Amino acid sequence: MAFCTCTHVVSSAAPHVTIRNRASRLRHAAKRIIVCQAPSQDASLDVKTSRRGFILRSCNLAVLADTALNQSDGRTIVNSLLGAYGLPQLKGTPGFRVLDDPEKDYVLEYPKSWVGRANRQRQGLSVSDYNSSDKLVVEVFPKPEEESQLVPDILQHLISPGQEVGGDSRLIIPSNKNVVTASEDIDGQTYLYIRFPSETITRSGYQVKRKHYAVAAAIKGTVYCCGASARSDQYDKAKEQLLSHVVESFRVRNL
Repeated sequence: MAFCTCTHVVSSAAPHVTIRNRASRLRHAAKRIIVCQAPSQDASLDVKTSRRGFILRSCNLAVLADTALNQSDGRTIVNSLLGAYGLPQLKGTPGFRVLDDPEKDYVLEYPKSWVGRANRQRQGLSVSDYNSSDKLVVEVFPKPEEESQLVPDILQHLISPGQEVGGDSRLIIPSNKNVVTASEDIDGQTYLYIRFPSETITRSGYQVKRKHYAVAAAIKGTVYCCGASARSDQYDKAKEQLLSHVVESFRVRNL
């Protein structure tokens, strides 16, 4: 498959055009990107992608992510595109967005400036800040038979969702002494709150340390867990409050 762009282009906006109008025009332009079948694999190699086409395709990815979680904030979509290319961003939209989709078994809140997508080939989702690498993930998996295996399974799913760490990368699971847990009964459901660090050695040899806040609930043989994390070198009081808010907002519906 190859991408082709329509002849419609986005012209430079006049100074008086608002950010909302710019974002709206960018979204509409991105949605006009057409996926068409290339004549052949060799022929597709001869197609030269213009800079405008490349940016529009990238914006289309942001629109798809926007659609997946029912976001409607144009500023967030534009920032996700700028952040992907390391470009200066607009000031992020303040506050939190409520994710309350009737098709999902859970509800939660996350920063409006974060961009999310549904997980591929498994339940759950991933939402992140392209600028700071702050992120949250929701993972859904069968409850282990042994109760003692519950916390290790939660950590494994949150640190390495879908077993994404591979190749020459090394994932270092925290020892028990570095994992803090507490239980709380809310509306007749027991929620397990967990705090822990993680460390990953990337394929390039970089050491990435993160601090994690998580919550999980096991209902009818299924574990629903939500984890929010930030890089250790960026962690401060503000990050602590943000991660705590996200985790404490997580609730599983009465199934």
